[in-house]
Amino acid sequence: MTFDLTQFRAALDAAYVHDDDPTALVFDRYLRWKGAPSFIARPVLAEGAAPAETFVSPHFAVLAYQANPLYTTLCTLGASYGVIPFSRASFGDERGVRYEYIMHAARANEQQAAELLALVAEYPFVHNIEIGPGYILPVGEPIVPGSPMEYLYFTYPYLDDGRLYESNPWGEIERPELLIQVLWVLPIYRSEAQFIRTAGMEAFEERLQERHSQIYDAYDPMRLPVV
Repeated sequence: MTFDLTQFRAALDAAYVHDDDPTALVFDRYLRWKGAPSFIARPVLAEGAAPAETFVSPHFAVLAYQANPLYTTLCTLGASYGVIPFSRASFGDERGVRYEYIMHAARANEQQAAELLALVAEYPFVHNIEIGPGYILPVGEPIVPGSPMEYLYFTYPYLDDGRLYESNPWGEIERPELLIQVLWVLPIYRSEAQFIRTAGMEAFEERLQERHSQIYDAYDPMRLPVV
């Protein structure tokens, strides 16, 4: 879907000033990190939600980057509108943490992946549950039609952000009043979900990294399992 970026950015700036909506800050970070998006998608959020019940920014969108011919990188914009439930206590920080999410998808699955990211963005608030790195979300159906994967795994986007573990990484915004981090949403198999629960996320990510050194097919909804 085509947007007037100037008008879109003006709306984000106004929301930041009048509503403390940090989406403009995230948009700036994406522009520095990944550049201008190829297009912006506006996925459908919860039906009938009144403005006061909106869990994500009223300007929520998904930025699509098509720099790689094999897959599109999709990035949520506005998921960080609210603080993740219970994160103030778990982080030991009064700011808590807010998340934006990235996901890779084959060109044929871009819109389906954008809709899935919209559900992910609302999920912790709808269910009043804390998510973070290592979290596994059962989708209950194939992540896209025909895919054998029905789970989503959350981790840091270490394959996208080479500076993730340095100071001030691109996938993070830290200010005195807020902390925003980007999580990678990776579709996984049930066998991989079970492996993570028994062996831990580090063991799984080591296998994922080993696979990545040979072939990067995380965008492929029909990829083979790593375990």
